[in-house]
Amino acid sequence: MERAEWLRQRTTQTTQDAEDCLRINYHGSKIVTEALLPLLRSSSDGRIVNVTSAWGLLRYFSGDELRRELDDVDNLTRQRLDEMSRLFLEDLGKGNGALERRGWPADQVYAAYMASKALVCAYTRVLAREEGAALRVNCVHPGYVLTGMNDYTGVLTAAEGAAAAVAVALAEKGGVTGAYFDRTELGASFV
Repeated sequence: MERAEWLRQRTTQTTQDAEDCLRINYHGSKIVTEALLPLLRSSSDGRIVNVTSAWGLLRYFSGDELRRELDDVDNLTRQRLDEMSRLFLEDLGKGNGALERRGWPADQVYAAYMASKALVCAYTRVLAREEGAALRVNCVHPGYVLTGMNDYTGVLTAAEGAAAAVAVALAEKGGVTGAYFDRTELGASFV
């Protein structure tokens, strides 16, 4: 049996679970980052590396309009991302296919996780655009890491997963910003 299916059979998602997931993954990342921005801006080579997931890629979203909006970094704002987080929870609470109608991931078990990680990816790009050359802001999918969060079904050790984020953080000065890395490889896009 595939690991994802095995995990799916042991997982349920309540509205509270979804709120917690978004609060930790998206809002938590954003709050910590924004608290540290003044210090990072004072650095000659400030770097922000957000941890995301391949499940946060937009290919998992069921609607083209929402996918396009999340991919439109030139017009997306932090405020709109916060609003999208709220809309996700509203749609989840409505049930009856509201998530799919708006274009969120159709996966009923991992939709909140996927949405939260997509919001982290989009936030990374928005912040990179806002900060320009002053900071390098990227996100990294560390791989499927063996942790209690996935009932120890991962294939990488925590050290191997962390090494990906560290490698992105320590990349050469003046490198890419606003990018998604699949472990240490530059991803083609967020889509």
